[in-house]
Amino acid sequence: MTKRHTRRFATGLLALTVLSGSLTSLFVSANISYAESSIPSYKLLTKVYDGGPGIYKVILSIHTEVLASSIEKDSFKVLVERTYPQLNLQTGISYEAFDSSSRRIEQIYLSDEQGNASEQEAGNYITIEMAVRPDDPTTSPIYYDLSATHNKYANYQYTIIQQQPLKNTEGSEVTNLTTTKHNPYTVVEQTVDEFDTSGKFNYTDAQHGDITLTYASYKPEGIAQKRPLIIWLHGAGEGGTDPRISVLANEVTALAEEPIQGYFGGAEVLVPQTPTMWMNDGSGQYTKDGSSMYTNALLALIKQYVEDNKNTIDTSRIYLGGGSNGGFMTLNLLLADPDYFAAAYPVAEAYLDAWLSDEDIAKLKQTPIWFTAAGQDQVVNTAKNTTATYKRLVAAGAPHVHYSYFDKVTDIRNEYALAGGSVQPYEYNAHWSWIYVLNNDSTKDFDGTPVIVNGKAVTLMEWLAAQRK
Repeated sequence: MTKRHTRRFATGLLALTVLSGSLTSLFVSANISYAESSIPSYKLLTKVYDGGPGIYKVILSIHTEVLASSIEKDSFKVLVERTYPQLNLQTGISYEAFDSSSRRIEQIYLSDEQGNASEQEAGNYITIEMAVRPDDPTTSPIYYDLSATHNKYANYQYTIIQQQPLKNTEGSEVTNLTTTKHNPYTVVEQTVDEFDTSGKFNYTDAQHGDITLTYASYKPEGIAQKRPLIIWLHGAGEGGTDPRISVLANEVTALAEEPIQGYFGGAEVLVPQTPTMWMNDGSGQYTKDGSSMYTNALLALIKQYVEDNKNTIDTSRIYLGGGSNGGFMTLNLLLADPDYFAAAYPVAEAYLDAWLSDEDIAKLKQTPIWFTAAGQDQVVNTAKNTTATYKRLVAAGAPHVHYSYFDKVTDIRNEYALAGGSVQPYEYNAHWSWIYVLNNDSTKDFDGTPVIVNGKAVTLMEWLAAQRK
């Protein structure tokens, strides 16, 4: 059963730290009685976008019923301030960084307490929808800590400013809805809250000693038959001891949502987390030969999780993938136990082909693999990693290997317009090719032709769901 955890705040900047579980429910109650207090409270709703998490709704709960007809788009302004520790890479000096902005409001409307638009003439909840952009850090609840080289939660404070009076059902003006740091509020991380983020696994490695890995997991409800397990291995930026970050920082939540869940008929999701990085060879530095201090511990975690859930997991359908560091570790685990996984989907994988012997290629070709990468990746040299390894697998006669190659990573749904009215799509960091995977946009093979299963062109997730050991 999913363990959940509620966060409630009444004063000061919000300091989100490591949590032992998820929120109490998708939407949680504030810690005051609205009927007994005239102080408005609010919820901040976060969801995960292609470019990372964004706070996109404020749900204001007020003491009196206001008329929907009195609410206008400029009734409120929303200000945000963020602070977080940061490091000057040139001087090595740490400092307190500060961001602030007036959030761009898209619409304001009367709603229910979950933020859904209401058709009622009056009510106690007002929802403010705000624009989220990947190039606006103030819309995100997290930041990249240069000293730790991990994503972490920022400290942030929202201020909701009422700019014009509203009318209540008694015909009176409502003017006291501006919030301060003293107004109570809650934070809701949608879909992330459906994951159990309390997982912890202890392992003693013969060479590297005691290792503790944390993990998040998701279990679909209402499915009687055994279901597959999808494993996602995070990149270097999502390491640490807070598994929420591993789910939140990239759109890993998509694995627990439609349409991906539908392709598998419902699937469990496991997101292990390393305290440092998967490519740590034990020295604290990036591996120089493909070895990792976490290989044995991670494989043991996965097998223990499967054993603990043997009544619900179909062991013939265990799928392994991940991005960057996680793509490296995907290949590492396939080499460690070539017969365990039904298929793999490494993304922007950081495993140098030069580290792979011919014997390694012979092991890898046993498992169906679908690679995804972008040629303009400036973090991982795609030519020396994915492309070279794919070509060796093909030459070795690998029967089920595919490779979706993109030049760069762009906003193919045109959600973000460029400045100056440009018709060109927004361009993400070219290392972020997991955006294509988690949106199920990997559809073509390296030669540009569709991947075919049973005479039908398929996407990566459709292909993955069809693989069985």
